[in-house]
Amino acid sequence: MSIRTFISIDIEEPLVVGKIVSIQESLKELGIDAKFVEPQNLHYTLKFLGNINEGLINEISDVLSGITAKSFEVEIGGIGSFPNLRRINVIWVGAKTGGEHLVSLAKQVDDALSKLRFPREARPFTPHLTICRVKSSRNKEKIVKFLLDNQDIKIGKIKVTEFRLKKSTLTPKGPIYETLASFKLEES
Repeated sequence: MSIRTFISIDIEEPLVVGKIVSIQESLKELGIDAKFVEPQNLHYTLKFLGNINEGLINEISDVLSGITAKSFEVEIGGIGSFPNLRRINVIWVGAKTGGEHLVSLAKQVDDALSKLRFPREARPFTPHLTICRVKSSRNKEKIVKFLLDNQDIKIGKIKVTEFRLKKSTLTPKGPIYETLASFKLEES
Protein backbone atom coordinates (compact mmCIF):
# COMPACT_ATOMS: atom_id res chain seq x y z
CA MET A 1 0.00 0.00 0.00
CA SER A 2 1.20 3.49 -0.85
CA ILE A 3 1.19 6.32 1.72
CA ARG A 4 2.11 10.01 1.43
CA THR A 5 4.95 10.94 3.78
CA PHE A 6 7.32 13.68 4.85
CA ILE A 7 9.89 14.46 7.55
CA SER A 8 9.06 17.40 9.83
CA ILE A 9 9.67 19.45 12.91
CA ASP A 10 6.23 20.05 14.37
CA ILE A 11 5.35 23.37 16.00
CA GLU A 12 3.61 22.63 19.28
CA GLU A 13 4.65 25.52 21.58
CA PRO A 14 1.25 27.07 22.50
CA LEU A 15 2.44 30.70 22.49
CA VAL A 16 4.08 30.30 19.07
CA VAL A 17 1.04 28.52 17.61
CA GLY A 18 -1.19 31.26 19.05
CA LYS A 19 0.90 34.01 17.45
CA ILE A 20 0.83 32.23 14.06
CA VAL A 21 -2.96 31.79 14.32
CA SER A 22 -3.19 35.52 15.08
CA ILE A 23 -1.23 36.28 11.87
CA GLN A 24 -3.54 33.93 9.95
CA GLU A 25 -6.57 35.77 11.38
CA SER A 26 -5.10 39.10 10.23
CA LEU A 27 -4.64 37.66 6.73
CA LYS A 28 -8.22 36.35 6.71
CA GLU A 29 -9.47 39.85 7.57
CA LEU A 30 -7.90 41.07 4.31
CA GLY A 31 -10.46 38.97 2.41
CA ILE A 32 -7.88 36.82 0.67
CA ASP A 33 -8.69 33.60 -1.15
CA ALA A 34 -6.50 31.10 0.71
CA LYS A 35 -6.39 27.72 2.44
CA PHE A 36 -4.93 28.18 5.92
CA VAL A 37 -2.83 25.54 7.64
CA GLU A 38 -4.62 24.22 10.73
CA PRO A 39 -2.84 24.98 14.05
CA GLN A 40 -2.19 21.28 14.75
CA ASN A 41 -0.53 20.90 11.31
CA LEU A 42 2.06 23.70 11.60
CA HIS A 43 5.55 22.38 10.87
CA TYR A 44 8.88 22.87 9.14
CA THR A 45 9.22 20.26 6.39
CA LEU A 46 12.75 18.84 6.35
CA LYS A 47 12.03 16.56 3.37
CA PHE A 48 8.93 15.59 1.43
CA LEU A 49 9.03 11.93 0.41
CA GLY A 50 5.74 11.79 -1.45
CA ASN A 51 3.95 8.49 -1.98
CA ILE A 52 6.00 5.57 -0.73
CA ASN A 53 5.40 1.88 -0.19
CA GLU A 54 4.28 1.37 3.41
CA GLY A 55 6.80 -1.48 3.64
CA LEU A 56 9.63 1.09 3.54
CA ILE A 57 8.68 2.68 6.88
CA ASN A 58 11.03 0.46 8.93
CA GLU A 59 13.97 1.07 6.59
CA ILE A 60 13.33 4.82 6.63
CA SER A 61 13.10 4.76 10.43
CA ASP A 62 16.36 2.82 10.65
CA VAL A 63 18.36 5.31 8.56
CA LEU A 64 16.79 8.34 10.26
CA SER A 65 17.51 6.96 13.73
CA GLY A 66 21.19 6.95 12.75
CA ILE A 67 21.25 10.74 12.53
CA THR A 68 23.16 12.36 15.36
CA ALA A 69 22.51 16.02 16.04
CA LYS A 70 22.13 18.15 19.13
CA SER A 71 18.84 19.80 20.11
CA PHE A 72 18.65 23.49 19.28
CA GLU A 73 16.52 26.58 19.54
CA VAL A 74 14.79 28.35 16.66
CA GLU A 75 13.44 31.87 16.86
CA ILE A 76 10.49 31.86 14.50
CA GLY A 77 9.88 35.12 12.72
CA GLY A 78 9.78 37.03 9.50
CA ILE A 79 7.07 36.53 6.92
CA GLY A 80 7.28 36.10 3.18
CA SER A 81 5.88 34.37 0.13
CA PHE A 82 6.81 31.86 -2.53
CA PRO A 83 7.69 32.19 -5.30
CA ASN A 84 7.73 36.02 -4.92
CA LEU A 85 5.54 39.07 -4.26
CA ARG A 86 4.37 39.25 -7.88
CA ARG A 87 2.97 35.71 -7.79
CA ILE A 88 2.04 34.68 -4.26
CA ASN A 89 1.28 30.96 -3.96
CA VAL A 90 2.41 30.33 -0.38
CA ILE A 91 2.71 32.59 2.66
CA TRP A 92 5.25 31.42 5.22
CA VAL A 93 7.05 32.42 8.39
CA GLY A 94 10.76 31.79 8.65
CA ALA A 95 13.52 31.35 11.17
CA LYS A 96 15.18 34.51 12.49
CA THR A 97 17.81 32.49 14.38
CA GLY A 98 18.55 28.78 14.41
CA GLY A 99 17.89 28.43 10.70
CA GLU A 100 21.40 27.08 10.16
CA HIS A 101 20.54 24.15 12.47
CA LEU A 102 17.39 23.45 10.42
CA VAL A 103 19.49 23.53 7.23
CA SER A 104 22.05 21.15 8.75
CA LEU A 105 19.39 18.71 9.97
CA ALA A 106 17.61 18.80 6.58
CA LYS A 107 20.94 17.96 4.90
CA GLN A 108 21.51 15.04 7.26
CA VAL A 109 17.98 13.76 6.54
CA ASP A 110 18.58 14.14 2.79
CA ASP A 111 21.94 12.32 3.04
CA ALA A 112 20.47 9.49 5.13
CA LEU A 113 17.51 8.95 2.82
CA SER A 114 19.73 8.97 -0.28
CA LYS A 115 21.03 5.60 1.01
CA LEU A 116 17.51 4.29 0.31
CA ARG A 117 17.60 5.82 -3.18
CA PHE A 118 15.39 8.79 -2.38
CA PRO A 119 16.50 11.56 -4.76
CA ARG A 120 18.52 14.34 -3.17
CA GLU A 121 16.94 17.77 -3.03
CA ALA A 122 17.82 19.81 -6.12
CA ARG A 123 17.25 23.19 -4.46
CA PRO A 124 18.96 24.45 -1.31
CA PHE A 125 16.83 24.03 1.82
CA THR A 126 15.12 27.25 2.93
CA PRO A 127 13.65 27.04 6.45
CA HIS A 128 10.02 28.07 6.18
CA LEU A 129 6.77 27.20 7.87
CA THR A 130 3.79 27.41 5.51
CA ILE A 131 0.84 29.22 7.09
CA CYS A 132 -1.42 29.35 4.02
CA ARG A 133 -1.69 28.56 0.32
CA VAL A 134 -3.08 31.41 -1.76
CA LYS A 135 -5.65 30.29 -4.37
CA SER A 136 -6.15 33.50 -6.36
CA SER A 137 -4.89 37.07 -6.69
CA ARG A 138 -7.96 38.52 -4.93
CA ASN A 139 -6.84 41.47 -2.75
CA LYS A 140 -3.24 40.86 -3.78
CA GLU A 141 -2.24 44.47 -3.05
CA LYS A 142 -3.44 44.05 0.55
CA ILE A 143 -1.43 40.82 0.89
CA VAL A 144 1.72 42.49 -0.45
CA LYS A 145 1.30 45.44 1.94
CA PHE A 146 0.75 43.07 4.89
CA LEU A 147 3.84 41.03 4.01
CA LEU A 148 6.02 44.12 3.60
CA ASP A 149 4.71 45.68 6.82
CA ASN A 150 5.35 42.47 8.78
CA GLN A 151 8.50 41.09 7.11
CA ASP A 152 10.46 41.39 10.38
CA ILE A 153 7.70 40.13 12.70
CA LYS A 154 8.84 38.23 15.79
CA ILE A 155 6.77 35.18 16.64
CA GLY A 156 8.59 33.28 19.37
CA LYS A 157 11.11 30.57 20.17
CA ILE A 158 10.88 26.79 20.09
CA LYS A 159 13.29 24.16 21.37
CA VAL A 160 13.78 21.48 18.73
CA THR A 161 14.33 18.16 20.51
CA GLU A 162 13.11 15.76 17.82
CA PHE A 163 12.00 15.37 14.23
CA ARG A 164 9.29 13.09 12.90
CA LEU A 165 8.32 10.85 10.02
CA LYS A 166 4.73 11.80 9.19
CA LYS A 167 1.93 10.31 7.14
CA SER A 168 -0.33 12.74 5.29
CA THR A 169 -3.85 11.71 4.33
CA LEU A 170 -5.45 14.21 1.98
CA THR A 171 -9.13 14.93 2.58
CA PRO A 172 -11.55 17.54 1.13
CA LYS A 173 -11.30 19.44 4.45
CA GLY A 174 -7.48 19.41 4.41
CA PRO A 175 -4.69 17.01 5.26
CA ILE A 176 -4.65 14.80 8.33
CA TYR A 177 -1.15 14.17 9.68
CA GLU A 178 -0.13 11.17 11.72
CA THR A 179 3.27 10.60 13.33
CA LEU A 180 4.76 7.27 12.22
CA ALA A 181 8.07 7.63 14.08
CA SER A 182 9.93 10.22 16.19
CA PHE A 183 13.69 10.71 16.31
CA LYS A 184 15.17 12.37 19.41
CA LEU A 185 18.05 14.80 19.18
CA GLU A 186 20.85 14.77 21.75
CA GLU A 187 20.51 17.24 24.62
CA SER A 188 22.66 20.31 24.05
